[in-house]
Amino acid sequence: MFDGERHYFWLLTTLAVFGTGYCMAQPEPAIQNQLTLVKALELARTNYPVLRGKLATIRAAEADAQALNLALLPQAGVQAQTLNATSNQVRGAYVSNGGLLLPISGVRTDGFNNQANWTSGASLVVDWEAVTFGRRQARRNQAHLAIEQAQADYEGELFTHQIRVCDAYLLALNARKAVALQTANLRRAQALQRIIKASTEGGLRPGIDSSIANAEVARARLQVLESQQLAQQQALRLTEFIGQPNPTVQLDSMIFYNRIPQRPIAPENAAAIHPQLRPFQKAIELGRASETLLKAAALPSISVLGSLQGRGSGISEQAQSDGTFRIDPSLGAGLPLRAYNYIVGVTAIWRPTDLFRTKYVLSAQQERINAVRQTYDQQVLALQVAGQNATLQLELAQARAEQAPLQLNAAEQAYIQSQARYESGLDNILSLTQTTALLNRAEVDQALVTNSVWRALLLRAASTGDLDSFLQQLPR
Repeated sequence: MFDGERHYFWLLTTLAVFGTGYCMAQPEPAIQNQLTLVKALELARTNYPVLRGKLATIRAAEADAQALNLALLPQAGVQAQTLNATSNQVRGAYVSNGGLLLPISGVRTDGFNNQANWTSGASLVVDWEAVTFGRRQARRNQAHLAIEQAQADYEGELFTHQIRVCDAYLLALNARKAVALQTANLRRAQALQRIIKASTEGGLRPGIDSSIANAEVARARLQVLESQQLAQQQALRLTEFIGQPNPTVQLDSMIFYNRIPQRPIAPENAAAIHPQLRPFQKAIELGRASETLLKAAALPSISVLGSLQGRGSGISEQAQSDGTFRIDPSLGAGLPLRAYNYIVGVTAIWRPTDLFRTKYVLSAQQERINAVRQTYDQQVLALQVAGQNATLQLELAQARAEQAPLQLNAAEQAYIQSQARYESGLDNILSLTQTTALLNRAEVDQALVTNSVWRALLLRAASTGDLDSFLQQLPR
């Protein structure tokens, strides 16, 4: 074989086996602990870190929803304190820091006295935002949609990863088949080498025939080594996707080598949204829920407030004859509660200035929704193109599957005839190596066609969002 022809043959074989990834192999004996495609999908679902992270996001969203439901219920707080401090006060306005105890006590009428005493206090406050003008329901809708969005994100990632695992599995089978093909080619070259060597040693053939045969054997060995390296790389890539890296994993070829899959009919759930589109759809719905909540946030809120308080102090309630109050600095005098108060009422809060701020916040939110919608439209367009391409690839793969056996049969006949002519001295070594290359190429093509239909079917499943149309044709 000439150098240019050998280079072309090896390039064609490499591109066919590893570029397109379409390959077929003969069934092998059952091996214990073989990794089937179904098992690979289950392992990927359980072990792959990205999917486990998506599940954690769903649980986080569910916990957030539970926390929100509790936050919308009446809120109660209890506070108790005991302090040692002076009791000097003045009349005038005062702003509280938001504590549960109201910072109000009687104002002394006997001037200032820096003597410290103990005081105590306890308070129970119940506060409920009773009327929210739609905010309560908007928050619940937002939390519910956040869970749905996280679930859709997980399902979309799971679907994408399942397609990735299936494709990696078929490519790993292709690479393994390449090893078998190149090994068979090496054996054929070695058998021819032995025949030519015996002929040249007996003076029946020129020495150049032996040199060419030796070169073909060396080339075949290199191809075996390269195919083994690629097979390990593809196996390692597959096992990475299932979360258990192992370049020596044993694969089960199942029916990917010996049966053409049936052309699938339109999926029953054709009206269902594609798993890869659902996260964008839920993101749009979640954005609209946030928009509704922003609108409601500018409206008033009406709350019901109830409080029960008790106070204690080391200062007497009644003034003495000289107009002063007796101060007992002991802890026992200030710790017991002596005076009690309750508060029941309704509070209403509205900040009209929020209307101006909300206008721009809503505008920003609407643009975010529009950005997600444009991404959604881009994904729809990409899936439409992918679906049309998948249909074409499936038709071409089936057409190739019909022609490949004819090519292999013709190549086998040509090889037999060329071998017979060479052995009878009617042809030279170059003609025999050319028909050998033709036979090897035909074997590769025959190996490609069955698996090419399976990969085209997988491509169609990826574009339609219906992986079941692929998995249902596997043996149960």
